[in-house]
Amino acid sequence: MTMTDPRPMVAPARTSTDLVRPDEGMISREIFRDPAIYDQELQRIFTRTWLYIGHDSQLRKPGDYLTNVMGEDPVIATRGSDGKVRVLLNSCRHRGMTICSTDQGNAKFFRCPYHGWTYSSEGPLVGVPRSADAYRNELDKTRLGLVEVPRVETYKGFIFASWDAAAIPLIDYLGRDQLWYLDIPIEGALGGLEVLGPTMKYVIPANWKLAAENFAGDDYHVLYTHGSAFQIGFLPDYDTLADYIAYFDHGHGMGDIPKPGRGLANDLMMAEHFGPEAVDYVKAYNQRIADRLSPEQAAVHGIGQGNVFPNLSWIKFGCFHVFGLYQWHPKGPGELEVWQTTFYDTGAPQHVKDYARSQMSQENAAAGIFGQDDGENFEKITESARGAVSRTLDFNYTMGMGHEGEIDEPTLPGRLGPHYSEQNHRNFYRYWRQLMTEDRA
Repeated sequence: MTMTDPRPMVAPARTSTDLVRPDEGMISREIFRDPAIYDQELQRIFTRTWLYIGHDSQLRKPGDYLTNVMGEDPVIATRGSDGKVRVLLNSCRHRGMTICSTDQGNAKFFRCPYHGWTYSSEGPLVGVPRSADAYRNELDKTRLGLVEVPRVETYKGFIFASWDAAAIPLIDYLGRDQLWYLDIPIEGALGGLEVLGPTMKYVIPANWKLAAENFAGDDYHVLYTHGSAFQIGFLPDYDTLADYIAYFDHGHGMGDIPKPGRGLANDLMMAEHFGPEAVDYVKAYNQRIADRLSPEQAAVHGIGQGNVFPNLSWIKFGCFHVFGLYQWHPKGPGELEVWQTTFYDTGAPQHVKDYARSQMSQENAAAGIFGQDDGENFEKITESARGAVSRTLDFNYTMGMGHEGEIDEPTLPGRLGPHYSEQNHRNFYRYWRQLMTEDRA
């Protein structure tokens, strides 16, 4: 008698179109573990989109600089003597050595620690040791400056860059509907937003897309992944905090959007525990939104969390929460480095600032309750994509299919969905597939 092999047949290699089928709600695990797909992502996604670099509050004076990463390309953002912000590839034109290894500072020049080639803070090569002896004065320094990222634009203090010289303007990439929400914490800050402390960095053995899609609107996981926080009374009933998710063009998405009026009511209730100064602050914050933006945006007040495609996530729940940014820097198909930057309202009362900083540490930082919960999920899901059998399976993103467009909230922009839906995931991967499959001259 012939025994039947219990193992599933291993399917032949498939294209990105076959692997990612958002209209069916199916995404192959292959895209989270295949090195060839990851290499394509670096070329087709991270060189074509707008990537977050830093904030004006970190580059106040000429010579101020900070370092960041675009895909896996290290860069330096520096404010020149002319006041212009430039973003430069952090790689010496001689042998490729990283020329700046510090997170930020102020410098008139950058000197390569390998052979001493020296560049001005604006990028040109200005010094080569023993140039007459080593190069017979024949080296053309004018052609060997640091490579400059061709597109750098700022939106209300937030600096982005793109390797694509033909990229659409930043404001169009972010989109009017998404900015309708993001403007709320930016304009609501009484004293303006400012970076608080250094950027926190840590590594998770996980694929970068899992973190990005989570913040793009995965409200469904909160009840279970973070269930202990509700069970011990650390947070109130989740359904009292927010109501909707929304997605936008270019793969962007956000979750935990409250019904108009709910966010302000929650903040005022919390302010009562801090006293009259906190109550006055919440009211002033909300009035500033109404004055600078619109009554409809003031009615939303707090905006939850979201993801700017591809790898910039943010979180902001009302006045008592910092504005936190997360960059999911890819380090191969199975590893990402998290860069967490915290912003606060310089005009907030000190006890509100202290509470917000403490809350961020307890919840979403590396050692926080939610941060550890999420990190373990991302790690274990990435592990599941490595097995010979499990890699042949698809992840299921069908929640809410056939029910998109059913939310009727005319004052809120974007493609709204209910609290629990995977419409935003499908939007994320629809744009991922577009970038991965379209050819450009």
